[in-house]
Amino acid sequence: MYKVCFADDEPIIFKVLNALVDWAAIGFQLVGTATDGIEALALYEREKPDFFIIDIKMPLMDGLSCIKHLREKDSKIKIVLLTASDSFESAQEALNLGANGYLLKPVSREAINRIVAKVTSELTQAATLTSTPVSNNNAFLLQKELQRLYTASINFDNDFSWLRHSRLAQDNCILLDLTLHPLSLEEPDGIAVFLEQLPASLAALEIDIPAHYITANAHAIYAVTSSEKNLVTSLEQYFAGFTNKYRYSVYISENLNCKECLSNLGRSMKANKVHSFYNSGSWLGSFITADSSDTCALPFQDIKTIAASALRELNIDILAVFLQDIFKGAKSKLYSPRQLQGFCYNILIQLKINMRELGLLQSADELDEIGIESFLSTEGSDELYSYTMNIFNQQLEKLAEREDFSRNKSIVLKANAYAKENYADPRLTLESAAEYVGLSKNYFIRLYGKETGISFWTYITELRIERAKLLLSSSQLSMIDICTQIGYDDVSYFSRKFKLETGVSPRKYRHLYQNTDNA
Repeated sequence: MYKVCFADDEPIIFKVLNALVDWAAIGFQLVGTATDGIEALALYEREKPDFFIIDIKMPLMDGLSCIKHLREKDSKIKIVLLTASDSFESAQEALNLGANGYLLKPVSREAINRIVAKVTSELTQAATLTSTPVSNNNAFLLQKELQRLYTASINFDNDFSWLRHSRLAQDNCILLDLTLHPLSLEEPDGIAVFLEQLPASLAALEIDIPAHYITANAHAIYAVTSSEKNLVTSLEQYFAGFTNKYRYSVYISENLNCKECLSNLGRSMKANKVHSFYNSGSWLGSFITADSSDTCALPFQDIKTIAASALRELNIDILAVFLQDIFKGAKSKLYSPRQLQGFCYNILIQLKINMRELGLLQSADELDEIGIESFLSTEGSDELYSYTMNIFNQQLEKLAEREDFSRNKSIVLKANAYAKENYADPRLTLESAAEYVGLSKNYFIRLYGKETGISFWTYITELRIERAKLLLSSSQLSMIDICTQIGYDDVSYFSRKFKLETGVSPRKYRHLYQNTDNA
């Protein structure tokens, strides 16, 4: 059995993890728990577990530091980060430090079982690799080198000098870097079977594959020694028979005894993976030499405006046009899939924020199904685009179908959003608001009053007074400066209005707040 450990400063989490997964049934034994990072390291030294689930926030040593220390001690242990932080940056940092996965609290049964299945597959594959018979020693060593090569390419390792003295180089091997995606639902092990059977299938074409390494996510690297001069042509003919079943990306390297090839190998393997993410059709050709960018200048500052506009107009086309431009630029430059996934995730989170601000959520738990794991697990840019648009469209459709969301309420929301954006402008008028929502002034006044029970100008005043309260209580701005920021150009009028709404003058309000603060 494999050994599993948990580390979390909330012991109740241990019961939750045990309740969600039948560990014994899938071949795991829980050998210990820890409630802080230091204790987690001691637990590792004592039990040498195969799998560790670690909380990101723990006393003495946090989860990210703990992962770093564990990965320095053991490159094989499987580590999953457990956190209540809904942050894409935290997930990316954990993955960069060597975590094998990321779970968001509260943990769902579906999410943890999906990631445990992935870890189990990787552990089983590693065990199979280790138990390869000694009689097939050369194939075993080649396979170990392929595994080391793959691990180095995903862990930002730029030192591939060891390959010059490897069996891969000595045997003049060529690499096939293969990613496979089903075009329709296949049997669960369909891709795994295809990848395992590929060496025997290509033998008939005089393409010898003495070793291969297959990852848990259907990514495979094959060491090829072929007497066939037209290797590309032969592979094209073979894979042409699967175009209706799979989308494939096959990248072919130069011989590994080429110094130039070795110096670029790590960047090329990363570029292969990025190219495959953006390539909607099947690909067969040489390794991609372009280096993918992790510093993509994606316009995060535009997300708030776009999400608000699409929500206000109940128009998904606004988001569609915006995303299409983003994806087009990302594909042409082979930008990092992680950044694009994070960008789409942030759009949906902004939607959530906007809906809460406008009072459109019926409960605080709505939209919580938008989890970061779903974005990180997308295997292609088309899938990521569709997933993002589908979630956005679903939420707009649910909103439009709600009994309390009539066309009139849609107009009110649009007017309120306009007010929030423009209340600081002293030139704001009923005429400009009515024109914005597409109604005459008089009709707009009647409709707004009927739907809300207050006048539109009362709503503007509420926004301005609330902003004034915040500025009075948290800053030392003068009354003139405060008036400027909330849309009034007359201090005397502002003072009268503020006292009428709150019962005290602005200066008295500031004095009361300062006394409360000092107390």
